[in-house]
Amino acid sequence: MSRFFRLSSVFAPALLLSSAGAATAPTMSFPFKDVLGSGASGQLTVRTLSPQSAASVLSLRGLTPSTAYVAHYHALGPASSDPCASNGPITLGFPAFRTNAQGQATVLLRADPARINGMLGAYVNVHIAANLAVVPLCASVLRAGGTAVVQNTPPAAQAALQQTVKIGDNFFMPASLSVAVGTTVTWLHTGKVTHNVLSVNLPGIRSADLQPGERYSYTFKTPGTFTYYCSYHEGMSATITVTNR
Repeated sequence: MSRFFRLSSVFAPALLLSSAGAATAPTMSFPFKDVLGSGASGQLTVRTLSPQSAASVLSLRGLTPSTAYVAHYHALGPASSDPCASNGPITLGFPAFRTNAQGQATVLLRADPARINGMLGAYVNVHIAANLAVVPLCASVLRAGGTAVVQNTPPAAQAALQQTVKIGDNFFMPASLSVAVGTTVTWLHTGKVTHNVLSVNLPGIRSADLQPGERYSYTFKTPGTFTYYCSYHEGMSATITVTNR
């Protein structure tokens, strides 16, 4: 296993729904707040897989490289109307994890949806394992008034904000892609040798080494044209143009 926290054997079956289920499964997305101003970022995605099972996925970037972290769901506490500042009790814990050499990690938690909705899942904190008082990232799962923030995007619009690029051996397909701001692009390794996804003009795009079947995602937040490449294979590059809606 490489330094990157690999979840391909567990993560893919949990999140890849059938074509019928994918259209109806409720999905909630919550951005992480950079609490320390360190440049860290990420997203919490919660997808209902069945009445008894939901997958919570942390996609984190900009953390300290090769460092152990822990993350928890917290209930809303009484200290503040801001969920992240409310000092609520822990209700669920994510598996402990370590960032890769680029400070990235993807973490999966499966749990009963009743345990991550409502007051039981008001916010998620990411802590440095060696010092739990240090919290670089927090995601508010509830608004200040206690109302769940649910992504009610119609299936067609939701699909438009999700794009896939296939990684072949010595090529990306499509080589040129245009997406709207807010779109999450997932690179899926369909080849046979090691590849990665890096960008010079958008430093946030920096995957770990990817093996066949693995994937890497990035959400584009600003418009522009961005070139990315695989550092292992000369000439293996492509572009993504991000436009305002």
